[in-house]
Amino acid sequence: MIPRLLTVWYAVRSSLWALPLAMVIAAAALAYATLTIRLDLGGEKVWFLFSGSGSQAPQFLSSLMTAMITMATLAISITMVVLTLAAQQLGPRLIRNFMRNRRTQAALGLFIGTVVYLLLVLRSAYGDRNDVPNLAVTGGTLLVLICVITLLLFVHHLARSIIADNIIDDVGRELDGNIARLLPEKNDEEPASPPARKGKEKPVQLAYGGYVQAIDYQSIADAAAEADAVVALTLRAGHHAITGEIAAVITPAERAGDALCETIRDGVVIGAERTTVQDLEFSVRQMVEVALRALSPGINDVYTALAVINRLTLSIRNMMARGEPQSVWCDTEGTPRVTGPVSTFEGVTDAAFNQIRQSAFGKPAVLIHLTENLGQLLQQAGDAHRSALEKHLALVLAAGRRTIEDEADLNALEARARDARKETGASAEAGTDD
Repeated sequence: MIPRLLTVWYAVRSSLWALPLAMVIAAAALAYATLTIRLDLGGEKVWFLFSGSGSQAPQFLSSLMTAMITMATLAISITMVVLTLAAQQLGPRLIRNFMRNRRTQAALGLFIGTVVYLLLVLRSAYGDRNDVPNLAVTGGTLLVLICVITLLLFVHHLARSIIADNIIDDVGRELDGNIARLLPEKNDEEPASPPARKGKEKPVQLAYGGYVQAIDYQSIADAAAEADAVVALTLRAGHHAITGEIAAVITPAERAGDALCETIRDGVVIGAERTTVQDLEFSVRQMVEVALRALSPGINDVYTALAVINRLTLSIRNMMARGEPQSVWCDTEGTPRVTGPVSTFEGVTDAAFNQIRQSAFGKPAVLIHLTENLGQLLQQAGDAHRSALEKHLALVLAAGRRTIEDEADLNALEARARDARKETGASAEAGTDD
């Protein structure tokens, strides 16, 4: 249940309507509250309160609302332009990063909420000319002034948000958060052993296809415990499944009741797009997409690709500091019931470096920089991570030998590779001495 709720929360958080709608409701409540409070000033004027007559209030509110509608339209138009530019330059999958930005949502909510507030106050301003809603009109004036300042800050925020370095850092921080959330801390405890699978197996097929967004492992483990069975999942978050594909195998087959099969199907959350709820490689692929577009012939922005490599290196270093992902799930009594594939360190590094290396054909700066960063990681790599990094170091060196025509650039690449391997050997010897 929790993974499914998380996918719903992810969709709501990534929408442009949730927070603005909440702010519109708050603005309507504020309008009702200010209209119910009538201040009897006894003919005296207070400098910060609206001091016009009952006939002037509707005209004043109409002017404010006209200005706010124009301002809200301008803000929405600027947002659409920025989203279009981001989709063209950096990739359409990064649009959701702009959509879920709290500053963008709050600014649009403030503009639209102010329009709703003014509309409700204007509707109530027509009536008794001697009963002027001073507080409500003053509140509308204050909201418009806040919107003017917010528009300036909003334009500044959008201008900064489309800078490639800021986008890369934003996706990288999300990846770091997912690493801390999905990977356990390192400890000396032995992971749970996979359960024994004895007897005939019964496959469980999916009712419909799409991207696996999340899997409710604990619910499946509890259902398997009730049936006294073992479930071996064949999918993980991020996989694309088709209708009828086998999602799990139940052992023994005679204990695979309809309830357990239905729990497995319900536990595998399928959607039209990938999410970061349990998919560690999704944020990696978002950054890689930025690098691939930067390396394309139409853009040819090597510096953006280098920034992506730097940020990926930082996140992979954070991943090296965490423990191995959980691949066995137990029931409430601690009995292993469910096994499934997970995102491994080698899989994450493959997603991070393979396509960048392949797209860096004939670009010595990218290959040399990639070699340097792999060397940085190798300095701190343990036995569990070294082989995957050394594999990519060898692949980058081989790609450079095939594609780099300038002998000086090739010599520089090979020198960086030798330095990385020497530092790796030195660090390994230091670890042995300790």
